[in-house]
Amino acid sequence: MFEDVGQFRRTRKKYNSKMFLSGVSTFRELEELETNAFRDGALDQKCKELIGLGISISHACYG
Repeated sequence: MFEDVGQFRRTRKKYNSKMFLSGVSTFRELEELETNAFRDGALDQKCKELIGLGISISHACYG
């Protein structure tokens, strides 16, 4: 579907901007939540993405 992560992120950003223009504040709040979740802290962004990948794989396999 997507050739790389960058293409996925660009596509998501494109559609996020369309949702922001709708005037519904929930979309901005979700964007802020994602930004805060991926800030470096105890774990860096790469570790968080790998954990998310593992959760999604296990959910698809056992869910």
